[in-house]
Amino acid sequence: MENRIKKKGLTITISGLSGIGKSTVAEAVAKDLSLEKIVMGEIFRSIAKERSMELEKFSATREDEIDYQIEKKSLELSMRGGVVIDARMSGMVAGNHADCRIMLDCDMETKSERVAKREKISVTEARQKLDARDTSDSAKYMKLYGTDGSDPSFYDAIIDTTNMDIETSKKETVKIVKQILKDKNLV
Repeated sequence: MENRIKKKGLTITISGLSGIGKSTVAEAVAKDLSLEKIVMGEIFRSIAKERSMELEKFSATREDEIDYQIEKKSLELSMRGGVVIDARMSGMVAGNHADCRIMLDCDMETKSERVAKREKISVTEARQKLDARDTSDSAKYMKLYGTDGSDPSFYDAIIDTTNMDIETSKKETVKIVKQILKDKNLV
């Protein structure tokens, strides 16, 4: 008898750098495929808030154990299935448990403009925050896992949203996910 967890539905991962729109796109994919959306970044934010720390400072100074706990939870969810997991490292962590692994990409200027508008801050401040967080996270993940999650071999598709508005990003990602699942005979 095989001692494995039986997956209960599809597992889709949405990965990418901070501020790239993972949560918004993951929500659209989850809604379209009737899956639960899991935002691993919410765990980060809640721990930072509990410690009364700004997200950027917490991101740069957190203990390795926090990352291990978050990645462990992400792996457990991917093995369970029935989810769309939004996390920078979710594609790598889920591995073969994921039925479709997507990475979002976007140039820094566009990403900074989007975050500035969302957070009502200057584009310069948004760029500084994004750059600091991405640099800190990349160094941390390289140290812990030997990769920062940007290796294209982890993903079924890499979608550049630089020249897309949010509605187009959502529609395009849903379309690509459905095609990948169809190509794999999963839908």
